[in-house]
Amino acid sequence: MMMKRTTLFACAALAAISFTAPAMADDAGEIKYRKSVMKSIGGHMGSIAGIFKAETGNQTNLAVHTQGMAALATITGSVFPKGSDFGETGALPVIWEKPDDFAKAVKMFESAAANMNAAAMSGDMAAAGAAFGELGKSCKNCHENFREKKK
Repeated sequence: MMMKRTTLFACAALAAISFTAPAMADDAGEIKYRKSVMKSIGGHMGSIAGIFKAETGNQTNLAVHTQGMAALATITGSVFPKGSDFGETGALPVIWEKPDDFAKAVKMFESAAANMNAAAMSGDMAAAGAAFGELGKSCKNCHENFREKKK
């Protein structure tokens, strides 16, 4: 009987946690998380570029990097929540001022990352190379329109 109560309590606690909306951490935490996600995207992008430039013997890892990029693309929009538009960040205010424009740019990135992944998974390096070019354009679009220029 005690085991059933303990199990029931544990299930109820997990359900409560699962259905509770996540609380937004402090602004600094959100910005730190966003920077980490963006650094991960940059890491995959750099690795993919290195593979296409034949700077590495790890060509067989292309699909791993494109899968990671495609997965990260799906969360990119969520790493710019309201309230994280100030502090130590390179994100421009236009992200929050024109959310529809930013959403279109994120959608472009998601689509390009998914296409890049599909091309890499097919094994067709010519198609993957073309898709990589489109992925680069989607990154450039955000960097030019939604990111502070590096000095």
